[in-house]
Order: sequence, then C-alpha cells, then structure tokens
Amino acid sequence: MIVFWLYAGLLFAAALGFVLVPQLGLSRRRVDADRTHMNVVLYRERLHELQEQHHVGALDAAQLDLGRVEAARELLDDTQRAEDAVDFPLGRIIPLAAALSTPLLALALYLHWGSLDQLKLARQRSVAQNVEKIAMREEAVSLAATSDSADGWSSLGRAYMAQGRMSEAARAYERAAALAGRAPELLGHWAEAEYFADDRKWTAKLQALIDEALASNPRDAVSLKLAGMAAFQAGRYSDAVGYWERLAATLHEGDLSRISIAKDIARARDLAK
Repeated sequence: MIVFWLYAGLLFAAALGFVLVPQLGLSRRRVDADRTHMNVVLYRERLHELQEQHHVGALDAAQLDLGRVEAARELLDDTQRAEDAVDFPLGRIIPLAAALSTPLLALALYLHWGSLDQLKLARQRSVAQNVEKIAMREEAVSLAATSDSADGWSSLGRAYMAQGRMSEAARAYERAAALAGRAPELLGHWAEAEYFADDRKWTAKLQALIDEALASNPRDAVSLKLAGMAAFQAGRYSDAVGYWERLAATLHEGDLSRISIAKDIARARDLAK
C-alpha cells in the first residue's frame, strides 16, 4: 500500500503542477493587457499631438502623415508582441486533461499494486513449494545413493515426476521395480514415466509392463488409468471403457475422481458406437 500511495501522491502533485503553473502566469498576462492599453492611449495622444502641431504650422501634411504611420507601426508592433504572449489553446486543454485523468491513473495503479500483499504471499508460497520439491529431490537422491533400496529409488522417481523429468523418473522407477521384485505399482509408474517421456507413444514394451502389473494386481490404479488413456488415444474405445470401468471399481464412493472417470467412460462409449 505504501508504494501505491507514493505513486498516487506523485501523480497528484504532477497534475496540480500542470494546472497551477499556467495560473501563476495570469498576473503576467494582466501586465501585458495593461501595457497594450497604455500603448493605445499613448498612440491616441501621439495622434493628438501631431494634429496640434499641424494646426500651428509646425508640421506640414507630409510630415503629419509620416508621423501617423510611425505611430501606427509602433502600436502594431506592441500589439503583435501582446498576441504572441497569449497562451496556445492546448496550454489549457492539456492541464485540464491531466487533472481529470489523475483519478483514473490512480485507480489503474491501485489495481496493479493494491494487491501487493497477496502478490508477496503468492511468491512466498511458490518459493516454499520450490524449496519443498528441492528438499524432496535431494532427500530422494541421498537415499538412493546411500542405500540400494526400492523406497529410495521410488522416492527419487516421484521427485523427478514432480519436476517433469520423465526420462530420469523412468530410470528411477525401473531400478526400484528391480529391487522390489517387480512390484505391480512400480511397474505401473515405470510405464507411466516412459509413456510421457516418449511423447505419449504406446509401445510393446509399455503394454508388456502393464500386462505384467495387472497380472500381479488387477486393481492397480496407475496401470488401469494409463492403459485406458493409451487405448482411448489409439482409437480403441471399447478397450478404454474396459480399463476405466475396472479403475472406477477400485475407488470408494466418496472419491471425487470417480466423476471425471465416469465422464471419460461415457465419452469413450459414445465414440465406440
């Protein structure tokens, strides 16, 4: 909020400057107007003086005309200088527009900076999440390096998956599966990581991993979900329905993911017709 009020105050001061500075010049314009009036008076007095001199014979007709021309020229020069001193029309329009636009600019700044606290909070949360991911990855790497355990390599695989490093995750899950006697859930995660690492290409290797996992545990959720996804993208909609129905049967009634799975099943059924 301090930043907002600082910017708002600066804008307001600038707008006041645009408005007030021209007003400070009003006294000068009044002086110019008084000077023009005085010049006109002097011009008339000069004409009267020339006329008097002509009457008394001090000036002939030619000198009288010359004097009148000279007096008129002087008045014209003074008038021209006064006109040059008049403000350009935009000199009033621009300050007025600046003064009127100040509230709009202040509002725009508030919308941008007003939620600064929320922005800082979001950044802090993001930093905390990144730190948590880094800590999890470092812990998994340390565990995998210091002990030849399936849990350590599985944790490393999850850390790599969270970072989108699918190829490294696949290698970690492969190692974990080998150490855990090819546990079905690890085979499913291994196949999942390989699938995304290879730009969602379904291969015979992945199908073999899924078949092996489901043979050991027909209710393995990761394998059923992945197999259904691959079948749907390959246009094997009936197979996708079969995998996803088996997946839905493994979930309890209160699981919110059942809703999205039901939608996927319905869509696959419609396409299978």
